[in-house]
Amino acid sequence: MKWLLRLWLLAVGLAFLLGLLVIGLILFVISLLKWAVTGRRPNIIMALNSYRRWTRKAPTWAQHRGPAEGEIIDTEARVLKEGTPSLPTIRSKGQDSL
Repeated sequence: MKWLLRLWLLAVGLAFLLGLLVIGLILFVISLLKWAVTGRRPNIIMALNSYRRWTRKAPTWAQHRGPAEGEIIDTEARVLKEGTPSLPTIRSKGQDSL
């Protein structure tokens, strides 16, 4: 009986995914037909093209790049004594607590 339930859930899940795929394809075809009739590109294409233009024009500091190979990052390490807070508290910033 348990295998029958699993089989039923698998069939329902596959039908749901197939339905989503068919709906997506229908919307895609409608979008292409609308593009062919009106001559205006779909909004999603316009948004993607705008993003591509922005990434090409973006300054180098705004572009995503991974760390270079062999890049060394120099940091200062300190040993914290037992019982000292690792982050500053409100009181240590000079403000009175309520």
